[in-house]
Amino acid sequence: MRVYLTGGTGLLGSHMAELLRRRGHEVVALCREGADVGFLETIGCELVTGDVRSSPAALAPGIRGCSHVVHGAALVYAGGSWSSVYEVNVEGSRNVAQAAAAAGVGHFLHVSSVAVYGTVHVVTDEEQAGFAALPETDYYARSKREAEEVVRDVERSEGLPVTVMRPSAVYGERDRLMVPALARICRRRWVPLFGSGDNTLPVVYAGNVAQAMLLVLEASSGGPASTYDVGLDHLLTQRELMSGLARGLGHDPRFLSVPARAVRAGVAILSRAGVGTPGARHLPLDRVARLALGENPYPSRRIRRELGWDPPFGHAEALERTGRWYTTI
Repeated sequence: MRVYLTGGTGLLGSHMAELLRRRGHEVVALCREGADVGFLETIGCELVTGDVRSSPAALAPGIRGCSHVVHGAALVYAGGSWSSVYEVNVEGSRNVAQAAAAAGVGHFLHVSSVAVYGTVHVVTDEEQAGFAALPETDYYARSKREAEEVVRDVERSEGLPVTVMRPSAVYGERDRLMVPALARICRRRWVPLFGSGDNTLPVVYAGNVAQAMLLVLEASSGGPASTYDVGLDHLLTQRELMSGLARGLGHDPRFLSVPARAVRAGVAILSRAGVGTPGARHLPLDRVARLALGENPYPSRRIRRELGWDPPFGHAEALERTGRWYTTI
């Protein structure tokens, strides 16, 4: 395969590039001017300078000759206005999909998110009939939902086979969002746990998601039914997440359980005061609390059943590896 990749300098994109290169596939990575491309150069990717906000006509020449496109570039709870998030996440998806169709690509993999479901209270999967309402201020979830609609529109109008993948929260080496925030907490003498800490979290390792993405590319299917949740690779409790990352950081913290009732009350007060999630201002605090206190509602059965996804990395290994990486930056 010759794969055109957007978002290759990010967390998930870099893991996907690494896996593809390890399997002997060619990777053409679209990178913005001035981006840190050192890792991509090291593993032998071909680099194309550009921006998903460019027109399809400007993007198509770099895609021409590729068999597949993996579109992972997005602003993830990065702050900014709705118009700036929309321009990258929605219009950028439209531009890349239209460019892929013009370049004659055989398959388009669009990386979305389980955030499109909104607030869920029961087990949720790709076959559910509808989505919950989204807060006006949840720019990321809104943009990912609209981006899915955009690439499906291109699929219908241009005949481009599209698969949509919806990961849950992703961590791993080269994570610049979740791991730095968790590392600051894990390095404390006392590490707080919400509730008992024994609930399972909707968190997946980037290496396992990359494996799922490779299976999608190898299947090269498309159509409305080809949407896959990747929200559960292996069961991971809140306590296991924090202790595993702490081990990788070289720390042995003690844990302090904060009663769930106190967490909910505190979040309600902060939310009414307009306080956002630290480091992810547009991520609603109440959504964070629900995910942290509840059980993982995304079983990811379809991709296991249809494509045989068998996540190769356990969380104990992946978290220690991630922690060790973080100590080197």
